[in-house]
Amino acid sequence: MEEKKRILFIRRTPKNKYSGIANYCRALYAMFSGDSELQPLDIVDYPARHSALFHFYYRLKPLYQAIRQADIVHVNGYTELGAAQALLMAKWMGKKTVYTAHWHPFENLSHPTGGKLFFNLFVKPAIKCCADVVTTINNEDTRFFQTFHRHVVQIPHWYAPLSDGGDIRKRSNMVLFVGRLSDPVKGVDYLQRLPEGRYDIHLVGNGPKPSRTDMTQHCNIPADELAHLYREASVLVIPSKYEAFSYAALEALACGTPVLMSDRVRIADYLDGVAGFRIFHYGDYDGFVKAIDKTITLPVDSQRVTEIFSQTAIRERYKNEVYL
Repeated sequence: MEEKKRILFIRRTPKNKYSGIANYCRALYAMFSGDSELQPLDIVDYPARHSALFHFYYRLKPLYQAIRQADIVHVNGYTELGAAQALLMAKWMGKKTVYTAHWHPFENLSHPTGGKLFFNLFVKPAIKCCADVVTTINNEDTRFFQTFHRHVVQIPHWYAPLSDGGDIRKRSNMVLFVGRLSDPVKGVDYLQRLPEGRYDIHLVGNGPKPSRTDMTQHCNIPADELAHLYREASVLVIPSKYEAFSYAALEALACGTPVLMSDRVRIADYLDGVAGFRIFHYGDYDGFVKAIDKTITLPVDSQRVTEIFSQTAIRERYKNEVYL
């Protein structure tokens, strides 16, 4: 029997449990555990040195020892020297190398000019010369990486059921928000524009809660409790300045809850013709408020959503188009 190809996932040590990159790597690890052709290696937090200029870079010996065990090295990272370092080492060691940026347009970074300069000086050359495959998650980042790399594969995230949930009745005025409350990119300030007392607003995430009596905060809740909130809510709101995809939108739609999101939430690239979501223009606070009641009444085509983001189909795409 032919030996399984071993995949190593490299990403920055997550700062908290809500790290999107860490969750992506864990999800890939779980998806390929027990596969007949691929064997994911344990995901490890490799020792690194932190720098104001380079964000971080890995200590060489532990990184070398980890890459030596793998057949395929999947590097995750964006404007950080560690990603370029891992790409260069994997290429030098003759490994098949996959790169996923978890990219945000430069104008949506905290420091747009610095981020663009750093990426073009350090990370882009490493991608061009070292990555065998680049994976992307939406139309915008696909177009960007295709300008300088020959092999770009666009694959969405997939839906993995949170829990069965049972028969849960929707609450007619319940508005749900999922995300870091302290992150200005997530748009919590939009919720402040809703008439106080008109809705029962639930916030899932850490950070300071706005001082309103109609808001309830949920911190560090388990998956089954989050699934209950998704099914109970009348609408999920995602007023973000930018989302490369949006797990929350996918999970809510799959649970039968309509979604109101800004025009900068890129899961919409996959939802053409699918019932259950409404888009407002980012920056239009009045438009956001007016769209709430219209979105609550939308039917949701949950079956179509779970078909588009089928874990089985996406798993095969990773195997055939990325790893093998």
